[in-house]
Amino acid sequence: MDLPSTDSGRYVPFGDGREVIVRRGSAMGFRYGLEQSRRVVVLHGHRLSLVRSTATYSPPVLVPGAPVMSAKGARSYTPESEVLYLPDAEVLIRREPDGFSDAEVATILAAISFTSSKSDER
Repeated sequence: MDLPSTDSGRYVPFGDGREVIVRRGSAMGFRYGLEQSRRVVVLHGHRLSLVRSTATYSPPVLVPGAPVMSAKGARSYTPESEVLYLPDAEVLIRREPDGFSDAEVATILAAISFTSSKSDER
Protein backbone atom coordinates (compact mmCIF):
# COMPACT_ATOMS: atom_id res chain seq x y z
CA MET A 1 0.00 0.00 0.00
CA ASP A 2 1.29 3.41 -0.89
CA LEU A 3 0.23 5.02 2.41
CA PRO A 4 2.14 6.38 5.43
CA SER A 5 2.56 3.59 7.99
CA THR A 6 3.06 3.46 11.74
CA ASP A 7 4.49 -0.05 11.90
CA SER A 8 4.00 -3.41 10.22
CA GLY A 9 0.39 -3.76 9.08
CA ARG A 10 -0.88 -0.38 10.27
CA TYR A 11 -1.30 2.60 7.98
CA VAL A 12 -2.25 6.19 8.80
CA PRO A 13 -3.37 7.52 5.42
CA PHE A 14 -4.32 11.05 6.49
CA GLY A 15 -1.94 11.61 9.41
CA ASP A 16 -4.75 12.09 11.94
CA GLY A 17 -4.42 8.92 14.01
CA ARG A 18 -7.10 6.88 12.21
CA GLU A 19 -5.61 3.59 11.05
CA VAL A 20 -6.12 1.10 8.26
CA ILE A 21 -5.09 -2.36 9.45
CA VAL A 22 -3.72 -5.00 7.08
CA ARG A 23 -3.77 -8.60 8.27
CA ARG A 24 -1.69 -11.26 6.55
CA GLY A 25 -0.94 -14.93 7.04
CA SER A 26 -2.24 -16.53 10.24
CA ALA A 27 -3.86 -13.21 11.30
CA MET A 28 -6.33 -13.53 8.39
CA GLY A 29 -9.79 -14.99 8.88
CA PHE A 30 -10.73 -12.70 11.76
CA ARG A 31 -14.49 -12.44 12.41
CA TYR A 32 -15.30 -8.77 11.91
CA GLY A 33 -18.94 -8.92 13.01
CA LEU A 34 -22.34 -9.25 11.36
CA GLU A 35 -22.17 -8.65 7.62
CA GLN A 36 -24.31 -5.66 6.61
CA SER A 37 -23.53 -5.39 2.90
CA ARG A 38 -21.13 -6.56 0.24
CA ARG A 39 -20.00 -4.89 -2.94
CA VAL A 40 -17.48 -5.59 -5.65
CA VAL A 41 -14.73 -3.06 -6.28
CA VAL A 42 -12.37 -3.16 -9.24
CA LEU A 43 -8.74 -2.31 -8.46
CA HIS A 44 -6.22 -2.38 -11.28
CA GLY A 45 -8.43 -4.83 -13.22
CA HIS A 46 -9.02 -7.16 -10.24
CA ARG A 47 -12.59 -7.70 -8.97
CA LEU A 48 -12.52 -7.83 -5.15
CA SER A 49 -15.11 -8.05 -2.37
CA LEU A 50 -15.50 -5.13 0.01
CA VAL A 51 -17.65 -6.25 2.95
CA ARG A 52 -19.23 -3.90 5.50
CA SER A 53 -19.86 -5.40 8.92
CA THR A 54 -21.00 -4.30 12.35
CA ALA A 55 -19.46 -5.66 15.53
CA THR A 56 -21.27 -5.58 18.87
CA TYR A 57 -19.36 -5.10 22.11
CA SER A 58 -20.73 -5.06 25.64
CA PRO A 59 -20.64 -1.64 27.30
CA PRO A 60 -19.40 -1.38 30.88
CA VAL A 61 -21.83 -2.04 33.71
CA LEU A 62 -23.87 1.06 34.52
CA VAL A 63 -22.88 2.40 37.92
CA PRO A 64 -25.72 3.77 40.09
CA GLY A 65 -25.83 7.55 39.83
CA ALA A 66 -23.68 7.65 36.69
CA PRO A 67 -25.10 9.60 33.73
CA VAL A 68 -26.72 7.66 30.91
CA MET A 69 -24.42 7.08 27.98
CA SER A 70 -24.86 9.47 25.07
CA ALA A 71 -25.96 8.20 21.65
CA LYS A 72 -22.47 8.93 20.29
CA GLY A 73 -20.88 7.00 23.15
CA ALA A 74 -23.22 4.07 22.54
CA ARG A 75 -22.19 3.95 18.86
CA SER A 76 -18.65 3.08 19.91
CA TYR A 77 -19.98 -0.31 21.05
CA THR A 78 -21.31 -1.13 17.56
CA PRO A 79 -18.48 -0.09 15.25
CA GLU A 80 -18.86 -0.45 11.48
CA SER A 81 -15.95 -1.44 9.29
CA GLU A 82 -15.29 -2.45 5.73
CA VAL A 83 -12.90 -5.24 4.87
CA LEU A 84 -11.28 -5.64 1.48
CA TYR A 85 -10.45 -9.28 0.88
CA LEU A 86 -7.27 -9.77 -1.13
CA PRO A 87 -5.78 -13.18 -1.97
CA ASP A 88 -2.99 -12.72 0.61
CA ALA A 89 -4.36 -10.05 2.97
CA GLU A 90 -7.40 -8.47 4.59
CA VAL A 91 -7.57 -4.67 4.67
CA LEU A 92 -9.69 -3.38 7.59
CA ILE A 93 -11.09 0.15 7.14
CA ARG A 94 -13.05 1.60 10.08
CA ARG A 95 -16.19 3.48 9.01
CA GLU A 96 -18.22 4.34 12.15
CA PRO A 97 -17.77 5.90 14.63
CA ASP A 98 -15.14 8.45 13.64
CA GLY A 99 -13.94 6.37 10.71
CA PHE A 100 -13.26 7.09 7.08
CA SER A 101 -15.72 8.76 4.69
CA ASP A 102 -16.65 7.36 1.26
CA ALA A 103 -14.18 9.73 -0.43
CA GLU A 104 -11.40 8.72 1.99
CA VAL A 105 -12.11 5.02 1.40
CA ALA A 106 -11.80 5.65 -2.35
CA THR A 107 -8.40 7.28 -1.73
CA ILE A 108 -7.29 4.34 0.43
CA LEU A 109 -8.38 1.81 -2.18
CA ALA A 110 -6.57 3.74 -4.92
CA ALA A 111 -3.34 3.47 -2.88
CA ILE A 112 -3.39 -0.33 -3.07
CA SER A 113 -1.08 -1.81 -5.68
CA PHE A 114 -0.47 -5.37 -6.77
CA THR A 115 2.85 -7.03 -7.37
CA SER A 116 3.61 -10.48 -8.67
CA SER A 117 6.19 -12.84 -7.28
CA LYS A 118 8.63 -14.71 -9.49
CA SER A 119 6.50 -17.89 -9.14
CA ASP A 120 3.43 -15.97 -10.42
CA GLU A 121 5.27 -14.98 -13.60
CA ARG A 122 5.98 -18.55 -14.74
